[in-house]
Amino acid sequence: MMLLVAGVMIFGVVFATAVSSASDTAHGDNYQAQAPIAVVRPNAAMENKLKGDDATSVKKYITFDNYSNYAMVLQQIGVQQPQFSISISLPMRQTDSTKAIAGKSDESAKKTGGETTLYSYYDKDGISINPWGAFKISQGKSLDYQAKDGRNVLVSQAFARKNNLHVGSTLKLGNPMTEDTYQLKVRGIYTYTDPAPTGHGSDAKLAKNNRDNAIYAEPSVLTKNKLLSDNPEGWLNPRFDVGFKLESVDQYKAFTQALKGMKMPKGYEVSSPTLDRYNASLKPLDSLNNVMVKVRIGLYAGGGVVLLLLLGLALRRRSDEISMDMVIGVTRPRIGWQFSLETLIPTIPGLLIGGIAGALSAKPLGKALAGGINTPAVSACWMAMWYSIAIVAALAVIAFLRAMFAGTRRIFDDRQAVGSAEQSPVAGASEETDESTVDDDAESKAGTDADSDTNQPSDNDDKTDNHNASEDDTEAQA
Repeated sequence: MMLLVAGVMIFGVVFATAVSSASDTAHGDNYQAQAPIAVVRPNAAMENKLKGDDATSVKKYITFDNYSNYAMVLQQIGVQQPQFSISISLPMRQTDSTKAIAGKSDESAKKTGGETTLYSYYDKDGISINPWGAFKISQGKSLDYQAKDGRNVLVSQAFARKNNLHVGSTLKLGNPMTEDTYQLKVRGIYTYTDPAPTGHGSDAKLAKNNRDNAIYAEPSVLTKNKLLSDNPEGWLNPRFDVGFKLESVDQYKAFTQALKGMKMPKGYEVSSPTLDRYNASLKPLDSLNNVMVKVRIGLYAGGGVVLLLLLGLALRRRSDEISMDMVIGVTRPRIGWQFSLETLIPTIPGLLIGGIAGALSAKPLGKALAGGINTPAVSACWMAMWYSIAIVAALAVIAFLRAMFAGTRRIFDDRQAVGSAEQSPVAGASEETDESTVDDDAESKAGTDADSDTNQPSDNDDKTDNHNASEDDTEAQA
């Protein structure tokens, strides 16, 4: 039992230490090593004001000139070669052959500009800051940002299922302000890996706000189909979303502070979707770490107490053994060393087995429990081993002191008590024997007194004297 408890204790604390170390690294060095992309987007209150059925709300969009001014801030904070990720979005009308997934409170395309939304990204980093969440290609291929044919798009799996689309299929969308239509080709089908933001999933009021109706296009789709103009009107006003690529978290903090010092449009804020996504990916690890911190404390305390109780059971009723050893000449330190060895022999192998098992299983076990994040055993896990060794060493010292301070009189006291208990029935019998003896003595004395009163020796007395004399002579000769 001591071997098992020691093994379980060290296994748990090694794994808990590995998880804690992985959490510290994830929030420390790994977090600082991130290359965040900063965006300037409307906050929740402003997003509600950007009504999808009111074309005048396009006037509240941040213009490309605004973004140019923000880009100048990058040079002020030491970014020598600023890098950007640009996306443009426009509403698009459904057609007879291509239908969008309906919203809960749809309005006519004249008010909304359309039932779908066309997004054009200029590089793969634009998809990484997609406002509707990350997605993966389940069928087909991703976008080719250098293509010139102006047709290739990505559609959601739900959208493809509704319209019976496959890779290579053709879909037709309409201009938000005119009767023009555009033939597009499905290059790939995607599925989201992030949960839908509130109001942009199946709970969307307007069809174009449902992220499953988002169609991601190559840059040439907008240019070749002349969807961008110098003097756009109504829903043809593009909505820009620029991501500022930064080299470190410190640069992101400096950029955020610099933009706050500028006169930004009311209702807009700076954020980093990449950092937000990274922090969100750490939530399973953080939850596991919170649990393992308590488990580690419990294992140290509970394991120590259980081992102490087992040691107490092992040392019970050994006072007679200690006393007998001392009677035959064994010293107290020698007995204490024996008891210490009895404690160390099962616990040390338990620590070795549990420690090795914990170190080997920390990475796969942590990966399974922490949402795929590796939690390998590191040098910090040795501290858990040392703490466990300290607990076992304390138990060995306690076992040693048990022999050093053991009493030696109990062995004799116990035997006397046992002897007294065994002789108590015999004592009563002795009293009866004594009484009968007294009576016999009284009768014998009475007879003797009667003989002495007569003062007449008997023949038997003479024969007895002669026999005794002969026995005395024989003993003398011998």
